[in-house]
Amino acid sequence: MNKIYCEFINLLSDICIREIHDGILLSGGLDSSILAYHTRPRDSITITMDKNSPDYFYSSLLAKKKYSVNHHKISISYEEILTNIGELIKEFKTFDPIFLKNSVVQLIGFKNAKKLNVSSIVIGDGADELFAGYNFLHKYIDEPLKLHQKINYIIQNMDFISIKLANKLKLKIFLPFLEKDIIEFSKNITIEKKISKYNEIFYGKFFLRECYEDILGKELVWRKKTALEIGSGVTNLKYYIDNKIVSDYEYSEGVIKAKSEGVEIRNKEHFYFYKIYRKFFKPPFEDKSVVNMTKECQYCKSIFAWKGNFCKVCGAFPVFFN
Repeated sequence: MNKIYCEFINLLSDICIREIHDGILLSGGLDSSILAYHTRPRDSITITMDKNSPDYFYSSLLAKKKYSVNHHKISISYEEILTNIGELIKEFKTFDPIFLKNSVVQLIGFKNAKKLNVSSIVIGDGADELFAGYNFLHKYIDEPLKLHQKINYIIQNMDFISIKLANKLKLKIFLPFLEKDIIEFSKNITIEKKISKYNEIFYGKFFLRECYEDILGKELVWRKKTALEIGSGVTNLKYYIDNKIVSDYEYSEGVIKAKSEGVEIRNKEHFYFYKIYRKFFKPPFEDKSVVNMTKECQYCKSIFAWKGNFCKVCGAFPVFFN
């Protein structure tokens, strides 16, 4: 094995065995699979809608390697998802569907960890940021300077909801990829080693994939990156809301009402989350708690200071702030 791969594996191993961590949120994606190998927790927890969810398959594949004593594949219902999404809307003051559907997987996972008496949960956050795991970066592969700038921007603006959720539930959280030594190591990995081709397909986190191919196997290592909502199957919530919860009449009336409040609704799911939002908060443009903020989202009239090009309140992208 290449020397630099051995150095990284040994470094991450040393970090992971400093303390005992008895649980991991396991999607069967590259990051959580790597950490399961290094931490060997008592309980691995996988949250999925059903057996057809990608995470169900890949986490089961990893479970055969016996890196954890127990593998809990927890199936969740639409009702449970919506209850927890309501909690997220109230806590984080947002009706952004992408944020809510990804975060709800972690929230339910952490709650189940508490039920299993897990004291410290391992999370794979940080690998995508440090090792260029996001698929949208591939389009800059022929513009090295711009790609480098994008990666640096992502690293400088890292913000993980998992930390806030764990703190809310008083659950200790361990994020090995965000340890100082790993961050420093990642700075020495070239862009060509972070994004490259395998079987004529571009992959992010290429360095990590090559590091662990012999350990985890090709099927796990070369799994394409998917968001938590897709891997878990929670993305299908949109169709449930469309067909079971919001009628065409309620939607058309709701869009008109939201527009009168300065909010542009994109679909039934977006409307439903805004409807819950309005149970707890005034329309964004009436939010008087916001001070010293200079940017306004043209889609919901939220006012805040934010360097990014999406709105953290309504989820609009791209946003060109007024």
